[in-house]
Amino acid sequence: MTTPLALPPAPPAPRPSRMSWAAFITPIVMAGALWLMTRSPYSLAFAALGPIGAVMSLIEGRRGGGRDRRAAQAERAAELERLRERVAASHETLRRGLLRRAPGAAVAIDGLDGSGLWKGDETVVSLGRGAVDSGLVLGGDARTTDELELQRAAARLDDAPVLAMPEDGIAVCGPGLLARAYLRGLLVQLYAALPPGRLAPPELVDAAGCARGEWDWLERLPHGVGSASGVVPRFGVFEEARLVPPGFRAVVSLVSPVAATVEVFPGAPATGIAAEHAPVEASVVPELVAYAEVERFVAVLSSRAAALGLGAATRALPAEVAFGDLPAAGGPRLGASIGRTLHGIAELDLVADGPHAVVAGVTGSGKSELLVTWVAGMVSGRSSDEVVVLLVDFKGGTAFRPLAALPHVVGVVTDLQHGEAARALSSLSAELRRREAELARLGARDVVEARGALPRLVIVVDEFAAMIDQFPDFGPLFADIAARGRALGIHLILATQRPAGVMRDALVANCPLRLSLRVQSDADSRWVVGTDAASRLSAATPGRCIVSIDGAATEVQIARTTSADLAALVEAAPAAPPPKRPWLDPLPAVLTRAQLPERATAQVVGVADLPEEQRRAMLEFQPQQAPLVVLGAGRSGKSSLLRLLAEASGLEPVVVGSDREQAWDAVEAAAERCEDPDASSAPALLLAIDDADAVCARLGDEYAAVWCERLARVLRDGPAAGVYAVVAAQRQTGPLRGALGLARETVLLRQPSKQEHVLAGAPAELWDDAVPAGGGVWRGRRVQFLAPPHLETSAVLRDEAPGEPPARVPLVPPRGGATIVVSRAPARAVSRARAAGLPAEAVVDLTQPPVPGTPTPESLLEDGRLPTGVLVIGDPDAWMGRWSLFATLKARHPVVFSGCDQADVRALTRSRVLPPPLAPGSGAGWLVFADGRMRRCVLAA
Repeated sequence: MTTPLALPPAPPAPRPSRMSWAAFITPIVMAGALWLMTRSPYSLAFAALGPIGAVMSLIEGRRGGGRDRRAAQAERAAELERLRERVAASHETLRRGLLRRAPGAAVAIDGLDGSGLWKGDETVVSLGRGAVDSGLVLGGDARTTDELELQRAAARLDDAPVLAMPEDGIAVCGPGLLARAYLRGLLVQLYAALPPGRLAPPELVDAAGCARGEWDWLERLPHGVGSASGVVPRFGVFEEARLVPPGFRAVVSLVSPVAATVEVFPGAPATGIAAEHAPVEASVVPELVAYAEVERFVAVLSSRAAALGLGAATRALPAEVAFGDLPAAGGPRLGASIGRTLHGIAELDLVADGPHAVVAGVTGSGKSELLVTWVAGMVSGRSSDEVVVLLVDFKGGTAFRPLAALPHVVGVVTDLQHGEAARALSSLSAELRRREAELARLGARDVVEARGALPRLVIVVDEFAAMIDQFPDFGPLFADIAARGRALGIHLILATQRPAGVMRDALVANCPLRLSLRVQSDADSRWVVGTDAASRLSAATPGRCIVSIDGAATEVQIARTTSADLAALVEAAPAAPPPKRPWLDPLPAVLTRAQLPERATAQVVGVADLPEEQRRAMLEFQPQQAPLVVLGAGRSGKSSLLRLLAEASGLEPVVVGSDREQAWDAVEAAAERCEDPDASSAPALLLAIDDADAVCARLGDEYAAVWCERLARVLRDGPAAGVYAVVAAQRQTGPLRGALGLARETVLLRQPSKQEHVLAGAPAELWDDAVPAGGGVWRGRRVQFLAPPHLETSAVLRDEAPGEPPARVPLVPPRGGATIVVSRAPARAVSRARAAGLPAEAVVDLTQPPVPGTPTPESLLEDGRLPTGVLVIGDPDAWMGRWSLFATLKARHPVVFSGCDQADVRALTRSRVLPPPLAPGSGAGWLVFADGRMRRCVLAA
């Protein structure tokens, strides 16, 4: 079609400038009239204005004409430039149109896996690139050289396909090897453009080539099966153009592999060349196709035809294929030979066909075998610098066990280790960020431009549905990988029994490569590969698979990979450094200070696991973080952690174990310090209490309530008074729960059950019943604290802080002194005193009736002549009967309660204060002072 274009009209010639005689004469006449009226010689000066004005007007007119002429020329030049741009745009449109009609052999071969196969609607081929008639007519009168050149350029279309109609006959002349390679290119164009049924077998004149089997591949094309209806293309191969017989309208003479000439013979009604774009020069640039390329071309076309039911072949797939019989795919991408089709080797390329794939198949259909074979095919002939594989098996971990020995495999993640599976999968986010940062550092847009700096990472997931059931938060992560993986060099192979309803649309949209082994229903088959074929596969042939690439389905028998095949791959793998794992190694079961970085300070107590950032962070303990609670089951490392924190704090440590006397005294002293207004000026200390729940159990309900109340005061007010508390317990029970709720932070070591782990506030995915001692959760992170061997160098913290020692009260008081005793067994105490040398007259036993004539207790206490002091003793009832005496003596002397309970003390002292608890079997009692203070004591004989 001719596009109307025209040269811009020439600008009109400017009118010549002329002198105005009226303007010249008028001032002279006016000057003469003024002189006649005024007789003034000055009036004659006006006469000069006329000539001067006329000359100036003439000069200005000529200058203005020059400006107009230059402006017109500039406007015309701009119009010509715009016209050149329109011509160039029209040429590009025409060139694209010709390329759509006949894109050439290279485009046809490169587009075999695309959607353009068999989409042509006319029988036309490109003889090569050259100059053809554009059909553009540039109207107008060309006067300049530029305009003439523009008209000639508009009529000529350079670097455009020279089109020819094969049914009119095309002869190829030149050396046999060169001519047949060129003719293969013409045939590839033709059979890639038109589907079977549109073309009949070609008429080919090449006796020598047919004798050697050069054209046997044409018989394997699906176009040659069935009826002979359709267009019959005619081609011939000749040594020289003079040998071409009549009947060939276009003759192509090959001068060299990169140059050829085209000669057209007249014919009607059609010509050998598309008439509307006939060549304006004889020379063209030919396209040559090797025999190996047409072999692949035939295999792809046959597979596509078989999937569409066109030109059906009579051959059958083998029931079993050995991996060792398949050739290595090789190449710079991720090609892999996985089995056989009706027409040859089945190859998959995650880069070209992907970047991601979905695999479906019921149990027993051969899904795991397919994945093993695919991985083996991808790594065959490639080093770990080119490709690495992460295997995720949520079927128990047995499917991928044979692949673990491959140097390309960076890890096998299974559902048997829940915590490690969560770590590995969450690390993939960090791997995305790392690859993005590396590409940014290299200034590359994708992994291809990185030129081997990043190996491609293939993530293979068996039972994707089971993984999402356990880790539903990973659904968006895999959708993100699917969206960004192509540029970053990350590819997904996701296998499951029923993908429908499990995989999100955003994920599936980025998985154009689909494979389905036998599935249960037609709907499942259509969801995966777009046809019902997968649901009709026989259970008797495991490994039979339907492969769909961009909607084109092919039936494949997957190869079986043996342990010997994998051992051969391991032995043949190119030498390369161990690949970087896409996630951190798990935290060590035992962490020593030698494993910490050199920059670690004394305040570092462990490390935190940051798998989503692919790093570990050192944990420091500062006293300001207290009060801190440590919860953990037995043998989880609580005691060691308390001592570790006490050492790291740098403060004076007070470490208390489960002894109830020690725990009571330490908390009571800390509570008293919290009430001291001057306590902040004293040196700060760290109070570490171990087994707080065991302390509560040993104290009993009444003591436990008071102790927890004092502990709550320490946790709440201690930091202001310089007391920083760290409390360890197995559980938060009873009154202890309210006190520990005042802590700022909680460290969770191993818990007895997942329920208690979650109730304590830790993430469920971090639960691990096999976590080693010293391992736990802190601030929502999996952590590992330093091991106890590190603490053996600390002599200060090796033993628990002792409680206050009991006071020693003599049963035989010094002369002038008195020992006042309340005892449940006064007779025993009196016997001990008599045995220790206390005279009978110095003993007042209130449980015995008074003897007439003997001195009273009051008189004895006032009598200083005795060689010893006086022992006044009685049981609680006797003292209650002598209340006035007890009150008098208590005001003067400390009172010893021996073998009594706290109820006796409260009843006699009339105080609500609990005395300090006593260890069972210690023989200790209480010493009550006149001011109400109480402490433990023992009666020393």
